[in-house]
Amino acid sequence: MCESSAYMVTPEGETKIMDYVVDIVPNDDGSLTLSDLLGGTKIVEGRLKEVKLLAHKIIIEGNVV
Repeated sequence: MCESSAYMVTPEGETKIMDYVVDIVPNDDGSLTLSDLLGGTKIVEGRLKEVKLLAHKIIIEGNVV
């Protein structure tokens, strides 16, 4: 499968915010909309820092809305 897990990185550390992410859409306000395999969505404020394709890991720097 090609799904990844999304993690939020802050000065306090790294926190998983969503599993089975299949889509990331940047919004006009600077936030990101993440969608999972079952159609669930989450909007996060932050910037895409790194995508590790082989590790299925998405790293976002910022805060969850």
